[in-house]
Amino acid sequence: MIDITNNEIVLNDYMSFKNEPESGSLLFFCGTTRDNNLDKNVKYLEYETFEEMALIKLNEIRKFAISEWNLNRLEIIHRIGIVDISEISLLIIASSPHRNESFRAIEYVIDELKKSVPIWKKEFYVDGDAWIGSPDNPN
Repeated sequence: MIDITNNEIVLNDYMSFKNEPESGSLLFFCGTTRDNNLDKNVKYLEYETFEEMALIKLNEIRKFAISEWNLNRLEIIHRIGIVDISEISLLIIASSPHRNESFRAIEYVIDELKKSVPIWKKEFYVDGDAWIGSPDNPN
């Protein structure tokens, strides 16, 4: 499953996720909004997307990760819009026969998402704002 949502991602909504019998690993990764970056106090984030293209790219990433790491399941949920401090902006759920495959797949998904998926992050501070991932602010 791939989902891009304006709604809050609530981890408890996914905790009843039942693992496949052939899987020995079920990992959840939550990317959350921290209160600081670039030596500034972050008030909140705002994500924008070109949703049609983002869904295509996320599906490509998902298909590759499933085949490369022999995953039994891979779910990617990304929030757009305003995301407050400590809220989840990204949830990845990976299931595989062994934990190493799930760990490696999640790391790959995050790296590829940041490189190639048209989802943009803007940080808002007390004294201004900045697009993150731009040439001026690569963090």
